[in-house]
Amino acid sequence: MTDSGVSAAGRLTGPQILAMGDAAVAGLTIGISVYAAAILIAVGMGLTAARQGRRRRAIICAVIVGILTVAGVVIAVASSIV
Repeated sequence: MTDSGVSAAGRLTGPQILAMGDAAVAGLTIGISVYAAAILIAVGMGLTAARQGRRRRAIICAVIVGILTVAGVVIAVASSIV
């Protein structure tokens, strides 16, 4: 067995250490989750404000949702190019 925890036959036999690339992927996953939560919170606040007759707050929430959505599309396209 080698130090990486993989036996000569190629089977996992021990604990594995995450590479730095895996940590970056985990960070991106958390970031995407927080980003999606921000959009959902803004949608919920906008719906609540609209039901209560608070037009200004509802409009602000709609603008925030639009900005976050467009920013997400721009970042997705930019990251696929790079």
